[in-house]
Amino acid sequence: MTNDYKSEKTETVTARINKQTLDKLRSYAKSENTTLNSAINQLLSHAVDWDVVAAKTSWIPIPKDILISYFDKLDDATIIAVAEESGKHVPRDMLLAMRGKLDVKEWISILRSRAKASGFHYAEILEDDYVKFIMKHDMGMKWSIYFQTYYISSFNMLGCDAEFSITNNTVSYRISKKDYSPDDA
Repeated sequence: MTNDYKSEKTETVTARINKQTLDKLRSYAKSENTTLNSAINQLLSHAVDWDVVAAKTSWIPIPKDILISYFDKLDDATIIAVAEESGKHVPRDMLLAMRGKLDVKEWISILRSRAKASGFHYAEILEDDYVKFIMKHDMGMKWSIYFQTYYISSFNMLGCDAEFSITNNTVSYRISKKDYSPDDA
């Protein structure tokens, strides 16, 4: 699901952009098959929603291969224990630091931003009374187990029930529309 900037209130500003940066922005917009304006809005939105605050909340970039290697050396019981414990506390701290409140919609916003920053495919699909979220991480079953357990703990901490399904490289979950309305996001 992408933001529909046409329905949001906008303002026009004039900014000087380094030619090399502008060329990169144009190239990015072309590769994404979108307009320069839309690409700039998407990139700025991601920057203020994630990049600016992530480092301040202890997030650091680590190459995927290193994380996969570490997790491959852990047994499932250890992964589950760590994920359960961190899922009870880390989301609370992140939500308060990054969004200023404990809220399911804001938590999903963080998950969406984190998936994008990590280069994961992320999709939201509207079903009858539910919203289904799919994240393809390509990091193996141990990461799927970690994500599932971590997300279960985090949604429970927020008082939200979620149904999960995992594969070797994908985590999907669905929650009731009453807990999350993407129209309000």
